[in-house]
Amino acid sequence: NKKYPELNLKFVMSVHELVSSIKETRMEGVESARFLVNMGSSGIHISVVDFRVMDGKTSVILFEPAACSAFGPALLALRTKAALEREQLPDCYFAMVELDIQRSSSECGIFSLALAKKLQLEFMNLVKIHEDNICERLCGEEPFLPSDKADRYLPVSFYKHTQGVQRLNEYVEANPAAGSSIVNKKNETLYERFDNNAVMLNDKKLSISAHKKRIAEYKSLLKP
Repeated sequence: NKKYPELNLKFVMSVHELVSSIKETRMEGVESARFLVNMGSSGIHISVVDFRVMDGKTSVILFEPAACSAFGPALLALRTKAALEREQLPDCYFAMVELDIQRSSSECGIFSLALAKKLQLEFMNLVKIHEDNICERLCGEEPFLPSDKADRYLPVSFYKHTQGVQRLNEYVEANPAAGSSIVNKKNETLYERFDNNAVMLNDKKLSISAHKKRIAEYKSLLKP
């Protein structure tokens, strides 16, 4: 938050803390904030929540970097939804969005931190997804917005750390211009960045850019 004042990011250890923080944020009149939320005392899994107030209504969207069918993401999503429903906050609309860009089992924190930054930087490009959430047409009858439908809403920067090339292919198929878009200061395209951060693991090509991102964040904390 010191480096990015407009990020307005807070880490909460459980969904109960998340609900309390959302209530406080609304009472303070804040119109945009982000939360890194952990699943609670029974384990560790972290996702990122984007909070936005539009025309007096609150949109709360949980962005899941992994697949929502996995145990940790599913449990965190269900707990978050249940906690918000119990609180019955007026004019508050909740949705879960699956990105499915994470393949590793232990990097949910750095994925969610990176996404939190993108949620702030891409503020204007996310108006549509929040509008559709408030109008209750984002997920339809589905419990969450699956990755193939999320691809239609989200800008290319959200996919910089995608670990599997097949998932990149799916995004580019839905957004053809993304394949040639420059995604960093090195003037790399999405695929060039993937290849420059790729390793072979169990005969599969995977990007380790999220791992490098975590190291870079640690080093930045050590600077005076």
